[in-house]
Amino acid sequence: MQMRNSIGIVNKVYPQKISIEIHDTNSLNYNHLGDIYTCDGINTFVTIHKTFQHKFIYQIISLAEMEKPYNQLDEDSRFFNKAIFEAVPLGEIKKNIFTFGLTRFPMINDDVYLTSHQDMQEIFNPLANETVQNFSIMLGSLAGNEGFMPSISIDKLLSNHMSILGNTGSGKSTTIRKLFNDIIESTNKAAIDINSANFLFFDIHDEYHGFPEDYSTTYDVTDELCIPLETLTSDDWINLVQPSSAVQLPVLLSGIRLANLLETNESGICNWIKVYCALELYNNVSTEVVGKRTKIVSLLSGVVDADIKSSLALYNSQFGNLAPAAETNFKESLKFYIKNQSSYEYEQCKEHVQSLIEQSNMSFKDLANLELGLDLTFLFEESKGNNQIRSYCSTLMTRINNIISTYSRTLFAADEAKLDRFNSLKSFNKGFTILKVGNLEDNDLLFFTGYFLRTIYNIQKEQKSDLSAEKKIFHFIFDEAHKYITENSLENTKSLKIFEQIAKEGRKFGVFMILASQRPGELSKTVLSQCNNFILHRIRNNIDLEQMRKSIPYINDSQLVRLSFLTTGSALLVGDAFSIPMEIIIDGKKFGEQSRTNLPSSIWRAVSN
Repeated sequence: MQMRNSIGIVNKVYPQKISIEIHDTNSLNYNHLGDIYTCDGINTFVTIHKTFQHKFIYQIISLAEMEKPYNQLDEDSRFFNKAIFEAVPLGEIKKNIFTFGLTRFPMINDDVYLTSHQDMQEIFNPLANETVQNFSIMLGSLAGNEGFMPSISIDKLLSNHMSILGNTGSGKSTTIRKLFNDIIESTNKAAIDINSANFLFFDIHDEYHGFPEDYSTTYDVTDELCIPLETLTSDDWINLVQPSSAVQLPVLLSGIRLANLLETNESGICNWIKVYCALELYNNVSTEVVGKRTKIVSLLSGVVDADIKSSLALYNSQFGNLAPAAETNFKESLKFYIKNQSSYEYEQCKEHVQSLIEQSNMSFKDLANLELGLDLTFLFEESKGNNQIRSYCSTLMTRINNIISTYSRTLFAADEAKLDRFNSLKSFNKGFTILKVGNLEDNDLLFFTGYFLRTIYNIQKEQKSDLSAEKKIFHFIFDEAHKYITENSLENTKSLKIFEQIAKEGRKFGVFMILASQRPGELSKTVLSQCNNFILHRIRNNIDLEQMRKSIPYINDSQLVRLSFLTTGSALLVGDAFSIPMEIIIDGKKFGEQSRTNLPSSIWRAVSN
């Protein structure tokens, strides 16, 4: 570029910015070698030449006008106005290769130029200069330079975790649809089979069903699928039930193990354990005698044994006691039943039951057995004198009863057709799998997404060491992620374990997360901080902005402030996949209809005459 096209000179240099004194504001736009160059103020890119092959690239962030004397030596000299621009460093070009960040800085009085079109290509379309084969997408045009569309490498974009953040109405959902439709087009041009990809959408608002049927399959989770209960791990149950750590968690785990024990051991185990608990209650618990009798009678009501029934008949209902001889017969009849059914003496049962529970795993097929297993757990605790255990676990039982009533015929139904569809889903024959989860509550979303994430992660870990196995990568798209990948209480720590583990380790095993959220302030800090690429739409809430300030290393204060004023459809792109932080206008008009807000003027009926 010729010296006569300099727009100004550097008059102040700081590590984080420079100040530029403009020669003449009327000469900021010009024609050079047939190309029109225009300075549009803020966001305009400028270049400072260190040598012929070494250039500094800056971006204008502020404009100001100041008065300067015509003759600085004359106190009575008249003043004239001078424009001052401030710009922040972006990177440098050495031998036609752009690198983000500066290793050296310009000097005072260095000439400043508008960045040439060739240099813009070096910055935003570096793929054209690489000899290796790449495939890329163009989400939209550069803000302030709408004729220029930056290229984004799909390899760089999808080899890290990513967040797409923005308030309602800012264009977030449109961007997601645009992003994945462009990926389809790019893979087709590159002769890559998109069905070899594995994108799993957890669609809450039914916004992502528009992908071509050749590349996608859609399931309504509660209507078309069911999950085999025996595949759930203890972490899955924690996510589903959300027990408190102090009391409810150990009770839940014991109940699950007893549920497995009831399914895999002899059919009479439940009865002799109840008889054992009744005898423990009678011998060891000092409480109101009539109430104790009621519990014991309830425990033994389903036991078919003549001796026990005859002994119970002598158990005084008014005073809650037994005559000495009747008491001896009662105890002996219970001990005999336990010995006959379990092959163990009463005194040995405690260690035997504990051993059986420890040997059990977390797998069972019937929710009814979970209820029974929890009831037996309560009985063990009550037989030790812990009479408050049921009240401490009342919320736990309410949650489990709700799960049984809500999902026993849907998500956990014993339906062969639904199970077949579930197994078919796990084969991932299409590139895009859309799971409609709008009918699930937030806690159930946490369970369901965590269940799939853990299942795929474990498979990927096993196959990584198998050199003969087909290599795959998976991308999980979590819509409205703040509803379930949230950090709002200490109790949620265990529930988020799988998400935080994937955030830290998933990349090694080809498992990636894409978070879409309108409330980044409510997202898990650990998960958000592990994302390397961000597409940021308008965000105005101070809590959300502060969370982003702490979690996103690629963004500065001026860019955070700018986020509050982005127009709908504009986005700030920062991260490893982008050569520099860039503000673009998403080219997503044809993808925005599904999330458009209905206006009252278009819905309300006019008054009929």
